[in-house]
Amino acid sequence: MANDKRNALRTNQAGFSLLEVMSVALISMIITMTALPNMINAIGNIRMRSSMTSLAGVLQNCRILAVKQNKAMTTHFVARAYGSSSGVIAYVKLAIDSSDLGTGDSQVQLEAPVTRVTAPSGPGAPPTLDVSQLSFTPQTGDPTFNPTGLPCAYSGGNCPNGGFIYYFHDARAAAQMGWAALSISPAGRLKKWYWSGSAWTD
Repeated sequence: MANDKRNALRTNQAGFSLLEVMSVALISMIITMTALPNMINAIGNIRMRSSMTSLAGVLQNCRILAVKQNKAMTTHFVARAYGSSSGVIAYVKLAIDSSDLGTGDSQVQLEAPVTRVTAPSGPGAPPTLDVSQLSFTPQTGDPTFNPTGLPCAYSGGNCPNGGFIYYFHDARAAAQMGWAALSISPAGRLKKWYWSGSAWTD
């Protein structure tokens, strides 16, 4: 009787077999490998949206400074290396000030590896946003805001009103890229655009 109880106890205490453990591990790996690309894209999308929001903020600040100081203010873009990568910095100066980025300038650093390009290119790149989508013919130079808060293209003291568009991409797994754009209408409206893989959305 006592032996039967001990045998039953041993049976109840039996663990998982090696085959069962390996099966569970294999299933977990398959699930992880399936979900990983979606996780990478989700992280990339968050990073891109965060960068566009930060850039929109510094452009709005440029506009506010132009009105407040009653002077034309320009937002410049520059690529700078930091750590093992490089990224884009947008900073604000007086339109007549051609000096480099200074510590006192209003600025924002986009999250690496977000890169600015004049127009999308390369495998899987989206088309540029056209007049039918923007309702204006865009420029791609550094944007200036005049003392009334309207965007313009500053050159030699002149600053004709106009709209702008800027494109950005990041690098993701399997040589993929995430794309975003930020437009400034001639009226000064900022709009963030994101490429869904088939269309530009906001």
